[in-house]
Amino acid sequence: MTADAAPAIVVMAEAPRPGAVKARLEPLLGRDGCARLQAALVARAAAWAVEHAAPGAAHVAYAPAGAGPDVARLVPDGVTLLPQAGDVLGARLEGAFRAAAKRTGRAVIMVGTDVPGLGRRHAQAVADDLAAGVDVSIGPATDGTYYLIAAREPHPALFAIDPAAWGGGEVTQLTLASLLKAELSVGLLRTERVLATPGDAAALVADPLAPPDVVAALTPASRA
Repeated sequence: MTADAAPAIVVMAEAPRPGAVKARLEPLLGRDGCARLQAALVARAAAWAVEHAAPGAAHVAYAPAGAGPDVARLVPDGVTLLPQAGDVLGARLEGAFRAAAKRTGRAVIMVGTDVPGLGRRHAQAVADDLAAGVDVSIGPATDGTYYLIAAREPHPALFAIDPAAWGGGEVTQLTLASLLKAELSVGLLRTERVLATPGDAAALVADPLAPPDVVAALTPASRA
């Protein structure tokens, strides 16, 4: 993909505050360990965005309100910070998507921070979908959510699922139904496992290709 055709990228990021992130990993890591892990995940996702977005088109949409300075310390220079706004995830996703699209005039890729293995192959797969004329590209996760969604424009069907369904195991299925009802074409990336539970952590640590900084944040020696 040429620089002219490269997308904007938005990372949806929770600030790494003890007691507010990675609750299901607290028995393994403790509150402070979860915050350190979240900091590593935010930094890694922001670096991926800078590498694969058009110049000046990498964004991090942060929560909670007022956490901009906390997140700014973790991201590379040139990243645009956006406050998340909305009562449910769908509204926050839509708001951040529209803000990035309006600011850049480009297609937008949105990712979370819970797949630390995001790499060039993911960016290239989305680029191939968009270059082929696909309207929406989705990276499904093994828990029924998705870790990536990309689209040419902020179509109303992108995030138009039942507000109560966000965070549940049918997010991808319901999103696909919404997109197909709107007669949008969809491309699917490879399925990835998100990092949310102790089982996910164990699987990541056992993966020889896992990012060393994230593995370090998950291992006992790094928390001594």
